[in-house]
Amino acid sequence: MSVRTPRHAASHRRPSRWARGAGLAALSVALFGTSTFAIAYNDIQTNIDRHDIDDLLGDRPTQAGQEEPAPLDPSAGKPINILVLGSDTRAGDVNDEYGTTPEAGQRSDTTMIAHISADRERVEIVSIPRDSLVTIPACRMADGSWTEPQYETMFNRAFSTGADGGDLGTAAACTIGAVEELTDVYIDDFVVVDFAGFINVIDALGGVPMCIPEAISDPKAKLDLEAGEQVLDGRDALGFARARYTLGDGSDIARIGRQQELVGAIAREALSKNLLTDLPKLYRFLDAATSTLTTGTELGSIPTMAGLAYSLRGINLENIVFETMPFEWAGNRVRPAAEAEELWEALRTDEPIEGALNATGEEPTEEPSDDGTDAPEEPTTEEPPVVADPEPICP
Repeated sequence: MSVRTPRHAASHRRPSRWARGAGLAALSVALFGTSTFAIAYNDIQTNIDRHDIDDLLGDRPTQAGQEEPAPLDPSAGKPINILVLGSDTRAGDVNDEYGTTPEAGQRSDTTMIAHISADRERVEIVSIPRDSLVTIPACRMADGSWTEPQYETMFNRAFSTGADGGDLGTAAACTIGAVEELTDVYIDDFVVVDFAGFINVIDALGGVPMCIPEAISDPKAKLDLEAGEQVLDGRDALGFARARYTLGDGSDIARIGRQQELVGAIAREALSKNLLTDLPKLYRFLDAATSTLTTGTELGSIPTMAGLAYSLRGINLENIVFETMPFEWAGNRVRPAAEAEELWEALRTDEPIEGALNATGEEPTEEPSDDGTDAPEEPTTEEPPVVADPEPICP
């Protein structure tokens, strides 16, 4: 693959659903206009580390129905795709408590495409396994040089390649290039969250209630949980998201499923908090949640967050859907399966996906078919054996 020539695009980055609460701070500033709110607005805005990566991106896919990506307008009825990246950097306070040294570099152990529908009634979150064998196109580095394309290589090397050649902006740009090469889905913007940032978000929410089906003891993830209903604080939630070797089959694929369950629980908790009418609580949450956030220039703009947040205010939890890229095993790695193209096409054309899980914590229900195949079986006269129900772990 040839090196992509850089193209300076017009600014058309768009924001993420998880920034919903943050945007409402700007709404408060506009409504009340007092010096207190102006100071809060400025504090929150300066928390966010924003990167303009337009010059680092070459040829891009086009948006659905657009010859060129439309300028950012959260209320204009356009679909939005946000790349959410979890960095495993050990540099900095809190991060340095989790394993290797800062010199070991950083990778994106978690990558999700968050697709927000044009009508703002759906959010579809698609995980890309870190161990997927993909093509990573040439990446432009901070000094203007270009890396060589990489073929049949692990997906999370895109992030580490970009980070080695610059900063989180180049890391995000290189990963966006790999995602767009894989999916042909235009990525509007990105957000990078490290360990400390993840802990901050959970603690700012006051913890996240979750059902833990079995006791977990995972020293590598610094996690020790009893079975049952739990309210996870930031560190326990991080451990749950990272736990791998002592759960299930120990694979990254199994861990993705648990991460999706956790994100669904976060969505439930965030939507249950009445932050709009409790402005001190809102500010405390935003001040903590944005303190270690890295984004693109548009997603990191408080007014941009506000517009999108307001348009998503009525979203139904059943319409926040999670799915993982269809894949085939390749030894201890995976490759995208042919079925993945159907998923990417749905994102490109803003069509709903079924998904494996939604934010209610349940599998999405299927409509009965018209051919009668889902019709109930005829009842039998034979009485079924009585089997005692097991005691539920969580109510």
